[in-house]
Amino acid sequence: MKKPFRVLFINPPLDNIVKMEMSEDVIEEMGHYPPLGLLYLATYLGEKMPSEVEARIVDCVPENVNYEKLRAIIAEFKPVLCAITTFTPTIVDALLTAKLAKETDPCVKVALGGHHVDSYPAESLAAENVDYICKGEGEESLLQLVKCIISDKTPDNITGVGYKKDGRLVIDDGYPFIKDLDSLPIPDRGLINNNLYTCTLGAEKTVATVMSSRGCPYTCTFCYCPTKNYRMRTVGSIIAELKEISKLGIREIFFFDDLFNVSAERVTAISRAMIKENLKFSWSFRGRVNNITDEMLKAAKEAGCERIHYGIETSDNERLNRINKKITVDMIKKAVKLTRDNKVIAVGSFMIGLPGETKGEIYKTFRFMRELGLDYAQISVLMPYPNTALYKEALEKGVIKKDFWKAFAENPIEGKKTFSPEVWAEKLSQEELFRLINVGYRQFYMRPSYVLYSLLKTKSPKELASKIHAAFVLLKEVIRGE
Repeated sequence: MKKPFRVLFINPPLDNIVKMEMSEDVIEEMGHYPPLGLLYLATYLGEKMPSEVEARIVDCVPENVNYEKLRAIIAEFKPVLCAITTFTPTIVDALLTAKLAKETDPCVKVALGGHHVDSYPAESLAAENVDYICKGEGEESLLQLVKCIISDKTPDNITGVGYKKDGRLVIDDGYPFIKDLDSLPIPDRGLINNNLYTCTLGAEKTVATVMSSRGCPYTCTFCYCPTKNYRMRTVGSIIAELKEISKLGIREIFFFDDLFNVSAERVTAISRAMIKENLKFSWSFRGRVNNITDEMLKAAKEAGCERIHYGIETSDNERLNRINKKITVDMIKKAVKLTRDNKVIAVGSFMIGLPGETKGEIYKTFRFMRELGLDYAQISVLMPYPNTALYKEALEKGVIKKDFWKAFAENPIEGKKTFSPEVWAEKLSQEELFRLINVGYRQFYMRPSYVLYSLLKTKSPKELASKIHAAFVLLKEVIRGE
């Protein structure tokens, strides 16, 4: 009997992650979400080549798989291809994983995919121990690559795929994306241990993520979204996936879309379908404040919506315009009030260090953050990421002196020893901005009124214990930042 073509999908360990403003303790407290991208890829391969391909997923951090354990898994599974997820802050571990795979089996092929590959395809492919890259949404392109490897053919003319030939890098210029999302199979969650995935803010123990759309039609200057081709799944397709998740006993859902509420009507339609099918979930999503209505919130609440994460960013209309957010302060106030009036938890995300922002304006944002009536607040320093309009502007204006992300991408393993990502430090220093994060958290979370409110709305001993533990971690982070 012919041996199956084994593909090992790997989310690498995070021993060498590029440090941002949060400590590892705080990152850990945020919980872990399932590797939905890898689930889509593995499921798609399994559906299209069921008798030829055997896929396995290793999600190293939640599975507590270090490099030693990963070496043993590779040796035992004997993959023909290792497909590794990459993000720029985690690229060092991705490349160390590629090295480990080749050391374990010199014949194994290594492919990289993910956001870092999208931003730096040539640099990714040029790295030692990397045989292929797959840009963009990789379901179809990875399938074609696997077919080429099986038949010992050169992977020419596969959209978004790159490979090495006679010492040269050959990279297709296209960016693949799936036009009809309903054509994709429902991710096979039997490929992972679902009990490993939780969210600190969630009401239930286990959380599943669902993508109801791909892409984003908005153009915020700080955000990198490779394609503006916004595509939505039909309501029927979403409901079918929710039914499969329900069969697994999972009762917490996070809609992982870049933008779930592209319109209030769409959220209302999904909510009403969930009610009609008697699907009992506690669910949440990332949303924009300009697409919120009372009718939508009422339907969503009845369908089990517990929480909405809003990208608020700042309290200043001029700054909102500066980052092309296409919202106003009045929209923010209205959306948060409607959310709270409908007894849905409102989470607000804020950024400090925006172009032209002064220390006084940051304190104004902190006051706005407290006055809004949010249930939770998240604060970050504005960090220009690769391929964003903001990063290009920072380089053009000299706010950032050199293309440090590209320099890091060219030699990340060596570069990691001295690398430190830069922020938009126009009015305030990087050190001062990071210190102000802790000021904002202290002002928001350590108010006696907030502590009392938070305790009164706690629903279970588990939730209380989780909040107390998270509070201690946050307190430690605040003290560390002083």
